[in-house]
Amino acid sequence: RLERLSFKGTIATLRQWAPTLAQAQSDPQQSPPLYRLMLYYIAADPVPHRPDRIEPRAKRRRPKNYPLLTKPRRIFQEILHRNRYRKDKS
Repeated sequence: RLERLSFKGTIATLRQWAPTLAQAQSDPQQSPPLYRLMLYYIAADPVPHRPDRIEPRAKRRRPKNYPLLTKPRRIFQEILHRNRYRKDKS
């Protein structure tokens, strides 16, 4: 089944087979069997069925109350943010 194919596994298989397929392009009779064999290995590595597995998309950490550091630290000017933090002026 197509929805059970492993994307990461497919990419790994393609990377592993890339040198062999590059060499086989010079011989047209050798290419089709190699492609079929590669597709067999891709299909033989499906993502396992995991029933009742639900992973909601959510951010784990809450945003911090600090500004983004958009300049180098030595140039960055502190922006007062609801008086929650202050840089010592001494």
